[in-house]
Amino acid sequence: MDKAGLCEVFLAALGALDPERLVDAALREDRPDPDQHPVTVLGLGKAAAAMSRGLAAHYQELTGVVVTPEPAQLPEGLENVVGSHPVPGGSSVAAGHMLLAAAELAPAGSLVVCLLSGGGSALAESPRDGVSVEDIAGVTEALLLAGADIEDLNSVRVALSDLKGGGLAAVTSARLVTLAISDVAPRGPHVIASGPTVESGANDPAGVLKRHGLWDIVAPGVRAAVEHWQPRRVAPGELRVIADGAVVAAAAAAAVANSGLRPVLAAHNLAGEARDEAVRVVDTGSPPGAVSIYWGETTVMVRGEGKGGRNHEAALAAAITLDGEAGVFLAGGTDGVDGSSGGAGAVVDGATARAARESGLDPARYLEANDSGGFFDVVPGRIDTGPTGTNVADLWLFSTG
Repeated sequence: MDKAGLCEVFLAALGALDPERLVDAALREDRPDPDQHPVTVLGLGKAAAAMSRGLAAHYQELTGVVVTPEPAQLPEGLENVVGSHPVPGGSSVAAGHMLLAAAELAPAGSLVVCLLSGGGSALAESPRDGVSVEDIAGVTEALLLAGADIEDLNSVRVALSDLKGGGLAAVTSARLVTLAISDVAPRGPHVIASGPTVESGANDPAGVLKRHGLWDIVAPGVRAAVEHWQPRRVAPGELRVIADGAVVAAAAAAAVANSGLRPVLAAHNLAGEARDEAVRVVDTGSPPGAVSIYWGETTVMVRGEGKGGRNHEAALAAAITLDGEAGVFLAGGTDGVDGSSGGAGAVVDGATARAARESGLDPARYLEANDSGGFFDVVPGRIDTGPTGTNVADLWLFSTG
């Protein structure tokens, strides 16, 4: 399959992720009954607005707060709050306080539905005493630059927050049901938007900071918070993951099959350093007449000062590995936004690196500078979808022809 074909598969897979349809289907299968009170909605994440529209098809009276990265149209009765993303800010704190207040005000025994999706960790926040949102933003950025994975990142964020790690569940006496679209599977639900309705799976946040060389540079309030952190115990509510990366992989497989080729689903999920994973995928290859399909989330250890994202970096590493060889590689984020790159990802083949060199560009130097975004500014291959309004994982596709 050529580059255009892989792009068609990627776009077809995105079509299976409509959050409104996913919520509607989940509630047709199992719809929690409300009592005499309106259903309280607590929504946060990139898909929260569309998820709330799916919910509205099943309940006549809604009240509550939905936190989104951009202004959104919501069903009647719901208040839209715009948080800060990808770095939490003052608007995120305001959003977090409103979510906590709505959860606390829900009448005892009434139905509260929490709608979770990727991006929620930054969009809503409530810093613990002695910690500022600037502290949280700073340590989050430092961990990302150090290549910390989502488990390490969440271990620290939960320790700094009154919202994360079960904060919403702790303040409500209502019946709590959480519908989640996961961008972090196969990890547990405690990682989705940092788990505001479930007990934390965090482990040794102080050790995380020390292991990544950040203990001596974080703010004193951060050190104090992680040293004294204890997991929050909350009453278990109902949590249903209604979509994750397996959904987009299955949709990609269907699109490959419809093209007449054979889909091959990878036996493992993407994880680890993006450039290393890309090289491994290319070296593994794909059977003749097949497209190999991977999903998950990688990390990038930032050493240079370029722009980009994990999918652009993976594509650049794949282009270098494929140089002059048969094969086509695509890496794309299902949210349509890959770091600071300006696109969802990129698609490359064995001619990409040669074309760059013929234009006077050195692909290896761009990779060394973590400037994959700059590379695809001038070398064809970027995939531009715009924000998709959802996020389940990154999708990688590889074909040798």
